Amino acid sequence: MNVNEETKRRLLEEVRVATEDAARLRAQADVASGRRRAAVQAAMDAGIPRQEIADAIGAHRNVIYQILKR
Repeated sequence: MNVNEETKRRLLEEVRVATEDAARLRAQADVASGRRRAAVQAAMDAGIPRQEIADAIGAHRNVIYQILKR
């Protein structure tokens, strides 16, 4: 091993903290994705054209189908 105990502890703590951050952010992204999916579905159910929905989110129309599949 090329590191001393203090460096090893610091690096492992950073790994732990970064992993916790990643898990928290994934959970937030999952919630946001669910909200987006529901909003897109509601817009489609209301009869808003897919192209207008896509324009509203700055995406290609095919992305609408991808969002709804998830």
